[in-house]
Amino acid sequence: MTSPRFSIVPLGREHKRTGFCSGTGLLDRYFTELVSQDIRRNLTKCFVAVDNEQGDIAGFYTLSAAQIPLLHLPEKLAKQMPRYNAVPASRLGRLAIDKRYQGQGLGSVLLADALYRSSDSSLAVYALLADAKDEHAEAFYLHHGFIPCDGVPNTLFLPLGTIGKL
Repeated sequence: MTSPRFSIVPLGREHKRTGFCSGTGLLDRYFTELVSQDIRRNLTKCFVAVDNEQGDIAGFYTLSAAQIPLLHLPEKLAKQMPRYNAVPASRLGRLAIDKRYQGQGLGSVLLADALYRSSDSSLAVYALLADAKDEHAEAFYLHHGFIPCDGVPNTLFLPLGTIGKL
């Protein structure tokens, strides 16, 4: 029986972040220099995919609490919601894969892990909200069934109730 190639775990002090290069400077800088501050302030959680053979970080994503205002949901979905101002969500703020591991489906694996952690939360969460940093990222989320938020460019969501269909 073979062991999995990657382990997805919370970012810890033991993880070496230097040298991580996704090809997107803002994401790389955030991961190597800034994410620890946001974790200490309890603004986000960061999860990393560790290559079990090499020990390198192959990718990461951040997850935090969020809300989706009802006016940003498509009308059909908004009508099904209680008359609150917003619905609870988890926010997938950043997701990046090191260049050495791109094109291997690891982004989809990290997305699935974020969906699992959001649905397994002890808090009620209606959807996973994602901030697409560019058109390529937006296409990635659309490919995975995410729905664009009305009136908010580059922001998409996936109702957690649809996970079973995926």
